[in-house]
Order: sequence, then C-alpha cells, then structure tokens
Amino acid sequence: MSQEILNQLYAAGQFFIFGFLELSILFLGVSFLVEILNVFMNPTKVQKVLSSSKGGYLIASALGSITPFCSCSTIPLTLGLLKARAAFGPIMTFLFTSPLLNPIVVIVFWSAFGYQVTIVYALIAFCISILAGFTLEKLGFERFVKKEIFQDDVKEKKSFSIKINNNTSISSSCCDTSAKPKFRLTAENSNTSTCCTSAPIKEESKKSKWEKIANKDLMKKTWKQFLSFAPYIAIGIGIGAFVHGFVPNEVLKEYAGNDNPFAIPFSALIGIPLYIRASSMVGLAPALLDGGVSMGAILALTVAGAGASLPEMIMLKKIFKLPIMIFFLLTVFTMAIACGYLVNAYFT
Repeated sequence: MSQEILNQLYAAGQFFIFGFLELSILFLGVSFLVEILNVFMNPTKVQKVLSSSKGGYLIASALGSITPFCSCSTIPLTLGLLKARAAFGPIMTFLFTSPLLNPIVVIVFWSAFGYQVTIVYALIAFCISILAGFTLEKLGFERFVKKEIFQDDVKEKKSFSIKINNNTSISSSCCDTSAKPKFRLTAENSNTSTCCTSAPIKEESKKSKWEKIANKDLMKKTWKQFLSFAPYIAIGIGIGAFVHGFVPNEVLKEYAGNDNPFAIPFSALIGIPLYIRASSMVGLAPALLDGGVSMGAILALTVAGAGASLPEMIMLKKIFKLPIMIFFLLTVFTMAIACGYLVNAYFT
C-alpha cells in the first residue's frame, strides 16, 4: 500500500473520529438541554406562541437566528418542538433558519465576505425560511412526519384502571344514573374521585421539576434517543470522511472557478456530502479565493454544506418521510444557488 493511500486513509479516519465525537457530544448536549427545557416548558404555551397567526413564523425565525447550532444539533430541538405539538409551519421555519442564519454564520460571513454580502444573505435566508415553512404547512406536509417519534410519549402516559371487589369488570358511562349496581367499586389508588362528584379531584403527588432533572430518567431518555440516531450520524460522517480523504482539493478549484458558469450549482451540490460547518470557512474561504474559486461559489458551498449536510439529511430521515426531505433539500439548494449568483452579480 502506497504512502499516499495511507495518508488519505489517515485523513479520512481522523475526520471520521473527530467528526463523530463532535456530533455525538453536540447531539447529547442539545438533547439533554431540550429534555430539561421540556420539564420547565409548558407545551400548551409553546404551541400557542409558535402557532400564533400573527407572529408564529417571525418568532420561529428569530429563535433560529439566535441559536448557535449547526444543522445536526438543531434536530433534537426540532424533535422537542414536534413533540410539544407546536405548529408545523413555524417548526420548519426554525429548522431552516437555525443552521443558516445564526450568530456563528453571521460572524463568519461578515469576516470573510464583508457586511454587504452578509446583510443580503441574511435577508434572503430569513425570507426563504419563512416562505418555506408557510408553504409546507399550507400544503399539508405535516402528514409526512413519522408517527414513531411520538411513541415514547404515548408509552409514558399513565393508564388508570378500576377494579371491582369481586374481580369482575363492567363498563358504563361515567355519569350514567340509570343503573345502580349493588356491588362496591374499589380503585387501585386511594386518592380517587369520580367525574360526577362535586368534590375536587385529588391528583397523585408529583415530583418537583428539579427532582425530575436530578433523577436518571432524563439522561436515560437522552441516551436512548442518541442511540437511535447514532447509526445515521455514523453513515453520514463516514461518507463525508471518504470525500474529505480521497477527493483532492484541486477538484473543487477546477470546477468551481470563475470561468465555469456551473460553478455555483456544482459547489452547492458537493457542499451537501462534505458537511462544511460555517466556522470552518474562516480559514478555508481565503484559501479558496486565492485559488480562483468565486465568492458566489464559496457562499453556495457554505450554505449547502451548513443547511443540508448529508449527516443532517440522514438524521432527518428518521423524523420525516421522503416528500419533506425532498422539499427541504430543494429549498436549501435553491437558496444556496440564488445567494451565489446574486453575490457574483453584484459584489464581484
């Protein structure tokens, strides 16, 4: 085996190990944070705020723009919002906005491309994210959310049963007065009440919110969720590691130069499997510019890589069905191309 292949294997292996560890830590951290927030967060209030006809989309977009999450670490929070039964359109707006228009992206773009390009990009990302979320909700794409993601919540709901003292069972309307059974009903829990009594219903004592956080249930739930996503993370990072280790940088410069009219679509297309984080573009952008890659191509590469990376798409496949996946991918791809051509037309 030649030294060159060994070097490529080393680069790919290093990318996979560090990439998988980084994403795993991010996923676990964000998932645990979301579980803590769910303890304090009133699902009804979240649903009401994000379902507001006046400001739901704006709030979701603003929330996404201030959360410093990459595309993959946005998924646990999106999952939490779905489980909280928030409005589908604003959730999708948040999913688009968070990786594409967050403080890290703004800082990186400002330093790499200047304030004018950053402002134009921010406006495009903000508007397209809101439009995409609105379109998905109006077209009824909520039906393409996989029902399995709600199964854990359904299992956690408590079921109550009533036993008859002679071990038989009956069924009747809770307020039915036509039948007056002579046998006596006994409940499994002493703190019970019928729905027809005027006395207040006594609920079983609940643990305080801090006790819920202190116990191991949240960590177990977070770990279980991570294990279900781990294979998808590994597959996505594995493909990205192969591209990183075995695809030469010269290929990008050759096909994404200023002389190639298809440089921007090509850059957006290859940005998806590369999983390029916005923060990595601080050092990469100047090198690509010096190598002859156009500013629009670099922008398209960054937007596509940050907004619809292959690891993210594989992880989203566990939550959404194919129609949402296609719409999501096309939206980010279109945004990347539009921003790239616009920047090349007016700022180069």
